[in-house]
Amino acid sequence: MSILFTVSIEQTPDRTVLHARGEVDMGTVSTLTDALDTALTHDPAPPVVVVDFTEVTFLASAGLAALVSANQRARTTGSGLVVVTPKGSVTRRAITVSSLEHVLTLAEEHAAVDVERG
Repeated sequence: MSILFTVSIEQTPDRTVLHARGEVDMGTVSTLTDALDTALTHDPAPPVVVVDFTEVTFLASAGLAALVSANQRARTTGSGLVVVTPKGSVTRRAITVSSLEHVLTLAEEHAAVDVERG
């Protein structure tokens, strides 16, 4: 695990939450993809995987690609994937500049995540 980027996983009956912290780039994206793989291959599949990026300070294209790939995988398993990223944050900006807000489901905080829609 990189000291520039860490992910912890919290599982509850209705969701799996990935708490991310630090910088997501080519050098650290494998930590993110490993955590996403762990969450998405859990048996049984969680209704929703929440990727908490509130403490992510940099999000490069490699991280965006990992989120899009995980979103596609979640849909094939019947799970939802929601990225928690506050308005005005660097992660929200990276997502919107890339026009991925139309591909990914975004929430400003955990309380806004609806398990039914994911």
